[in-house]
Amino acid sequence: MGMGKNRTATGLVLSWVITVICLAFGPAVSAEDLLQKSARINEGCLRCHGARGLKTKFDGKTVSLYVDEAGYRASMHGTMPCTYCHTNITDYPHTGALTGKDLVKQVNGECRRCHKDITTMYNQSVHGKVNRKEGKLNAYCSDCHGIHNIYKKEVAAATISHNNVPHTCAKCHNEIMKKYELDFHAKSVLLGGKEAASCVSCHGSHTILGPEEKTSTVSKENIPKTCGKCHLFPLKNFAKGKMHYELKPAGDGAVSFWTLIFFTWLTIGTITFVLVLILIELRRKWIDAGRPESRF
Repeated sequence: MGMGKNRTATGLVLSWVITVICLAFGPAVSAEDLLQKSARINEGCLRCHGARGLKTKFDGKTVSLYVDEAGYRASMHGTMPCTYCHTNITDYPHTGALTGKDLVKQVNGECRRCHKDITTMYNQSVHGKVNRKEGKLNAYCSDCHGIHNIYKKEVAAATISHNNVPHTCAKCHNEIMKKYELDFHAKSVLLGGKEAASCVSCHGSHTILGPEEKTSTVSKENIPKTCGKCHLFPLKNFAKGKMHYELKPAGDGAVSFWTLIFFTWLTIGTITFVLVLILIELRRKWIDAGRPESRF
């Protein structure tokens, strides 16, 4: 019995050791094989799509099919095979290739396959809802993150980097962008500032909700808390003002409008007054220089 127990214990230990070895070294080998296979697939795709002049016609428009190889390899998906997202591409030439909105929808579905945790939040957000008028989602993953140039937000070139987010959002929210540009936050961000609030600082990223939603970061109930991420003493009055307004003589932007008018004319008047004083002084010196006694 003692020998049997020892053999059983020894067998369990050996099984455990073998399992650990397989877990430690098995995935590494598989990963290396996957990288090599991915490189072969991408090399074949880029033989054509790496050419800058590659293009096609779609809906009467010329569409570029060029993919910047260096940019893609440096992206988050750079080690993945192209067919991991373009799952419908199985032959050459691509007789069944999707284009336009169909392609966007298909790839967006592939994003969900890997990013399930983000998908759960995204589905509940404004961007994840279907726009009934247009028959599509309000925003697809690629609208914000890019296509073959997806980088982490810490990378300056990323479409979702702190300083690029306003430009990315402006592709859909151009009118809001015009109003945002009047704000101090925007002036700092667009000039390269890293501390001032960009769009996602207030609205969030994958959990964006409209201001009418109580759980929204920009609802009246939550605005003081949202502002409190940067401002030490956020007050309830923070929720009373309107952030995105137009500079008009009446309405939400009236105070800013008349303040701008006042300081504009104050600045013009001050500079004009100083220039007049300078001209008077120069004239006096010119007259003094012309007097006979001034020559000696």
